[in-house]
Amino acid sequence: KLSKKPILIAKPAMLVRVSAVALCLFAGADAFSGHLPLAMQPKLRAPTSSRRAPVAIKMGFFDNFQKAVNDGLQSPKDAAAGSSDLDQYAGYILPEGMREFTFDGREIRELASVGSYSMAGQNAPKEPAFEAPKKQGWSPFGVFQKEGASGPSRSEKENQDGLLNKPYMYDGVSAFCIFDGHGENGRLVSAWAEKNMPAYLSQALSEGRAGQLLNRITDAYRNADQALLKEFGYAAVEDSGTTVATVLNKGDLLLIAGLGDSRVVLGLEEEGQLGAQAVTLDQSPTIAAEKRRIEAAGGEVRGEGVGRVYAAGQQFPGLAVSRAFGDADGKKIGVTVDPQFIGWKIRPECDWCVIAASDGVWNAIGNENAVEICNRYRETKDAANASREIVEQSRKVWEAVAKGRIDDITALVIYL
Repeated sequence: KLSKKPILIAKPAMLVRVSAVALCLFAGADAFSGHLPLAMQPKLRAPTSSRRAPVAIKMGFFDNFQKAVNDGLQSPKDAAAGSSDLDQYAGYILPEGMREFTFDGREIRELASVGSYSMAGQNAPKEPAFEAPKKQGWSPFGVFQKEGASGPSRSEKENQDGLLNKPYMYDGVSAFCIFDGHGENGRLVSAWAEKNMPAYLSQALSEGRAGQLLNRITDAYRNADQALLKEFGYAAVEDSGTTVATVLNKGDLLLIAGLGDSRVVLGLEEEGQLGAQAVTLDQSPTIAAEKRRIEAAGGEVRGEGVGRVYAAGQQFPGLAVSRAFGDADGKKIGVTVDPQFIGWKIRPECDWCVIAASDGVWNAIGNENAVEICNRYRETKDAANASREIVEQSRKVWEAVAKGRIDDITALVIYL
């Protein structure tokens, strides 16, 4: 059940520490933490701070439909097996909820601007770190200590991220995706998805009428995953894959599909305050429903924080997300390629940007700082420079605090 309020950011200019937003799709789900200055954002944890008065935002966030929905089910009371929480269908868009989501009949509306930027990460230093003179450095997020020039150096790594920017992909629906590859062949997988997903999504849009669209998109993800396996073979994707954050837009509607821990955040302003509203849930193995599915399939979730997925009694695959493309070993033990959806009706009076990014952004600067950066370019609608600054500021935080590998960092900004 989703609850409901954006994190609010004080205006103008300076950010303040704010309470967290709770995205309670699953019982016991971890939730997004508030902004932590001076350090990398931790993985998700349950908020304990008090809440401000909630802003009236209503969304329909649900685990994707069972196949029975295609067989004539017409209302939430007829929910398919496994969809017992009927409140998940109480969407912002239609009274009957997400079940009837469709882009049909929406007029095409040109987006103000779209821009993206990506930066490869770096490998961990090969030599052991040693004490070096330290000095103070400065970033927009506070003062930190940085190593002197004599510290161990890093080597550049292959950028395994990818992105898709496809205006008017099919019947006026635009598609935007962020891919974050992982494993030895992570770039192979993300590049394949970047190239091929437009065709799969277009087919889903062509077949998916109201009551069927979300099933058709789920089918598209499943079919693409099978085609990936067939094209490259099991060995290539046994422990390699990619997460995906997808944003589909036509007119005043957004349909967002989350797969893994690439995240989509909405920038809004209400009563003179900026807000950062996450509209995907990071799918970590420790989320109760995800863990149950993995354990039922013979897997185990071990480790602190988001946890990792392992075969029972084994040390592989060690996957830190519960949903992804590829990852053939994980698919045997409960990892799935089925996305989770949210529908959103754009409110022109307060919704003004969408940010999709890999976790290299969210683990560094968090939701609120990303929205604040976009706000600097809001008047000119300069999405290219907004996305570039998000990536560059995220990299500065990684360089300041990361002792090992520095992640790839990719961001896509849409001004509505």
